Amino acid sequence: MLLIVLVFLAVSSVALFFLKRDQQTIWLLGLCFSFICMFVGITIYLAKTGGLSPEQKMFLFFDTRIQRRLSYLMIPLRKLGYIIAIGRYLFPLFLLLTAVHYSMIPAILRLRARSQAVFVFPVLSLVVYYPEIFFRLVKGRFRLQMALMNLTQIWIFAYLAGAVILLVREYRAITIPYLKKQFRYIMVFILNVTIQYAVYCTQDPLQVYQIYSAEYMRFSGRLYANSLMSVGGWYLFTGFTLASVVMGFWNLKNYMVIDWKENQQDMRVRRKFDTATMGVSVFVHSIKNQLLSNRVLCKKIYRELEEEHPDLEKLTGYARMLEDVNESMLGRMEELYKSVRQSGIFLSPVRAGQIVDTALCLFHKKYPEVSVEVSGSLVESLLADEQHLSEALCNLLTNAHEAFVMSGKKTERLELEVYGERLYVGFEVRDNGPGLTKQEQRKIFDPFYTSKNTNTNWGMGLHYVREIVKSHLGKLKLESQPGEGSSFFVAIPRYEPRKGKSGR
Repeated sequence: MLLIVLVFLAVSSVALFFLKRDQQTIWLLGLCFSFICMFVGITIYLAKTGGLSPEQKMFLFFDTRIQRRLSYLMIPLRKLGYIIAIGRYLFPLFLLLTAVHYSMIPAILRLRARSQAVFVFPVLSLVVYYPEIFFRLVKGRFRLQMALMNLTQIWIFAYLAGAVILLVREYRAITIPYLKKQFRYIMVFILNVTIQYAVYCTQDPLQVYQIYSAEYMRFSGRLYANSLMSVGGWYLFTGFTLASVVMGFWNLKNYMVIDWKENQQDMRVRRKFDTATMGVSVFVHSIKNQLLSNRVLCKKIYRELEEEHPDLEKLTGYARMLEDVNESMLGRMEELYKSVRQSGIFLSPVRAGQIVDTALCLFHKKYPEVSVEVSGSLVESLLADEQHLSEALCNLLTNAHEAFVMSGKKTERLELEVYGERLYVGFEVRDNGPGLTKQEQRKIFDPFYTSKNTNTNWGMGLHYVREIVKSHLGKLKLESQPGEGSSFFVAIPRYEPRKGKSGR
């Protein structure tokens, strides 16, 4: 079963690397392959040394023929020990680099550029444990061997503890729900793999270099081939290993797929918008139809005025129809204009409360009777264009209210909550409307897509919101379930003013 774990880990890590190739994935790939390197060495070592019961051999290798093939591999014990050492000393390095990459603690962010310092202990250990150097250094020096074993364990567990603390602290510091959910995927995978590594990292590759060495047994006695463990114990432990690695990779795959889908959606929406801007003739044709309708109404009005006794009721009806067409046309032109005027965005420090107040003011101009529940940290500062971002939030509130009206439900719950993160200020607009299906969620940000009356709506509102958020270097996320309502999350980089020196 251990072989299945290693094969699954190798295939999955390579697949994830090709799914998303960035620094984060490189560290994760290094983490997985250092884990594989260590356990491949241990598996071959166990095959060569034997000392296991027939049941244990069957469990570890499935077939004694596999064990014999592994035992006949022409790998000297010194090289085999160094393979284990490579995995043992690189795993905590890649784990810590991964944790540092995800950490948003200000002090860690400042030190990230100097992260090369964490390479010192792993590189020194790999140099010292290189077989030729190692045997020259420790030959006959048993106390030195003990000191090396203890020192390597100290820095290994220091790296493991530091990485786990950074990951857990980062997870607890996240308050925006969708960001917390995404980070949970990556943390579950890393912690599961780390637990498996920690079980074996206490055994030193020295036992492979000095197989059956009385000195190693006297100083440590912890062996890879633990014959004291029962067959049931082997089944339980390896089964837990397989389950945790599968669960971890499943969570990691979900995290990567979410990120990959968001990037793909960005590209798809951008292509659609480029296509839409090229098809200006569609817009012109629609406006032409509106103007032709106005011409017909104007002719009817003039014809009625030419009568000896004009019908005021007819004239009033024509005037109202003309006004409706004009308002619809102006609304469409304004919506389209807002969606393409991104070059006019200017970012400046502003309070989240100001953004919320302006958005509510705009919203209540259109729907004065609709109440919005506001909560969260309104004192947070962010870098934003107040007018544009307020209009974007107003659009989200408007869409949420209109979705509720279309649902036919009786009691409306429209909420706007503000979150304070270390790097972002988050805005969440929640409603208890009809919700959206998966198919609708894939199209909702497309330009000119709408499920409403196309005579009064062109479907540019949510595309406009998306473009505004992207222009603010922010993130936009939708979570929705049919029949349960929707939540739109907007995360904008926060602003931290520089603190002057004391006394100034």
